Amino acid sequence: MSLSEIKFQKYNIYMTKLFNLIITLNPEEQRFLLKNVEKLILTEKRASARKVCRIPVRYFYYERVFNNFILNISRNGCFIETQKPLSVREKILMDIQLDGDDQSIRIKGEVAHANRMGMGIEFEEVSSNLLEKLGNLLYKII
Repeated sequence: MSLSEIKFQKYNIYMTKLFNLIITLNPEEQRFLLKNVEKLILTEKRASARKVCRIPVRYFYYERVFNNFILNISRNGCFIETQKPLSVREKILMDIQLDGDDQSIRIKGEVAHANRMGMGIEFEEVSSNLLEKLGNLLYKII
């Protein structure tokens, strides 16, 4: 069984347990739980706003190469769409293709969170030159 299959199996076990706990609550307790979960989820934890996009990205994890798309991006991180997200805290090296440019931005990142849609990446070691390139990229995104 692969690592991603094990994670998915764990996810299903947690969801089943959560669902069973929720259905045992009375309606008032369910409303209370929903209200608090919404607060938790809706609290913005990002240091800078993200822009919605669809940018090709190639990322390297150990000796494997993956090609996917970035769905949103900021100066501090991005979200990569993938059906096989890596584990939280895994380190990757990304090449972000710039529209209309032969060069790409190469940046290190760490998986900050992962779900069934993909994985959130926090950028690491962002130099001033790289920050300027990211800023230009963000400026171009409508």
